[in-house]
Amino acid sequence: MQKPRLLLFSDWFYPGYKAGGPIKSVTNLSIALQQEIDVFVFTANTDLNDATPYPNVQANTWVKPIAGSNVQVYYCSKNNLSKATIKAIIKDVNPASVYLNHIWSFWFVLQPLFITWYNFKKIKIVQCPRGALFESALHYQNTYFKKRMVLFFMKLLGIHKKIHFHATTPQEKETIEQYFGKVNISIANNLPDLQQPVLSTIEKKQGELKLVFIARIVDIKNLKLLLQNLQHTTSNIALTIAGPAEDKNYWEECKSIIATFSPNIQVNYIGEIIPNQVMPLIKEHHLYCLPTQGENFGHSIFESFMIGRPVLISNKTPWLNLNKKNAGWEVDIIQSNSFVPFIEEATNWQQQEFDKYCKGAWQIANEYINNPKLVSTYYPMFCR
Repeated sequence: MQKPRLLLFSDWFYPGYKAGGPIKSVTNLSIALQQEIDVFVFTANTDLNDATPYPNVQANTWVKPIAGSNVQVYYCSKNNLSKATIKAIIKDVNPASVYLNHIWSFWFVLQPLFITWYNFKKIKIVQCPRGALFESALHYQNTYFKKRMVLFFMKLLGIHKKIHFHATTPQEKETIEQYFGKVNISIANNLPDLQQPVLSTIEKKQGELKLVFIARIVDIKNLKLLLQNLQHTTSNIALTIAGPAEDKNYWEECKSIIATFSPNIQVNYIGEIIPNQVMPLIKEHHLYCLPTQGENFGHSIFESFMIGRPVLISNKTPWLNLNKKNAGWEVDIIQSNSFVPFIEEATNWQQQEFDKYCKGAWQIANEYINNPKLVSTYYPMFCR
């Protein structure tokens, strides 16, 4: 029996990594679905903010770039990216469904959406906002008006009624309904890497804390708030910061705060790292911290759970009730200095307490990836 075909559109895909979580989400999804569905991916041949194409990746033809996988990918070059190309790809693949990863991308969401809606009536359209409808994302980078116009025209033309929306959390389902009303929505959790390492810990001395922040250095990731909280702690903290300084002005503001630190706070900025360096880096620390203004999933948070490291994060992610699970804390970022008491508490951990929190964090990831419904909930979305 022939498998149904899925054509996935995404600005970035493996081996890209600079766009963070969305790349991991669609790559993991493509690999997980291939047992039951033939997956085709249409993407750019460059990573986020890069002008140079991926090395050793052939553009403008179908290739299988992931070792051991049958996922076929079309890496489209900039000079080949057009409405005609997208229409030809859809016609050539003849999928049962197209999957649109995000909302605002002109070439990899809006164009495929309008082309499919207008020209290919029998193809099912599945769209995942990936957190793009949350208020923190709508206001990001001063594009609020343009985004509202996109939503307005989708509703005006009735396109939203053709879409089967994919929400990765109940909160995202509520947000979709807030903007589009009663529409078709399925909830299916994000798919992380399903291979979990064995739990191991590191030495933890009372009165010392190794803290790590890994994210793009932009306002929405909220590094500045973490630094402002650290100004009010007397603990001995070694903070490692990893991630590209995408917003140069924001990074200068962060550096100005770091310059005010007392000797008890040591900061090491190591710049951008590649994906396979994330978990080894977190493993060297006691606590992963991300005071984000909003995450649809938070792959770096989950990677901290995967290797058994507790987290100190905002309450703007799906990961809640962490302290009850001995896995860390989620904190209200509206309250000033709200991170300070938890940083102090973690600093005062002795080895036994730290090990308990490591085990709790590891257990969250273990239960998540061993959920038998994790992948199967996706299949009903991709039939005609």
